[in-house]
Amino acid sequence: MPVTYALVGPLLKLDLEGHYRPKDIVAQFLAGLADPSCPNRVALLLDVTRSESLETRAPHEIRRIAQFLGPYHARIGGRCAVVARTDVHFGLSKMGSVYSEAVGVRAAVFRDCKSALDWLGVQSEV
Repeated sequence: MPVTYALVGPLLKLDLEGHYRPKDIVAQFLAGLADPSCPNRVALLLDVTRSESLETRAPHEIRRIAQFLGPYHARIGGRCAVVARTDVHFGLSKMGSVYSEAVGVRAAVFRDCKSALDWLGVQSEV
């Protein structure tokens, strides 16, 4: 599956790999939250380093996904970290962070997982 989730302690990590649709991101995010092992408050990390779809997304699609997090801001601690290595992914993720802030979720974009985890305050081996 191009979008998968993993729960590692207090972390919900979404891996976006290859080709996928925006609704796949939503489905896996909701599946992760519904997982019985998901804590009531969870740190959210999106890894887009292997995405082949992000660079094809229109701004309204990025906005829709970013703003989808709004109703879950308390559950995810009002934060979301994104790991993006290419300049295109980094820039598009920064654009998404502006949209998410409008719904109360502060998003930050990083080039590596360790920096993202540090920002989230999570110690994990992902």
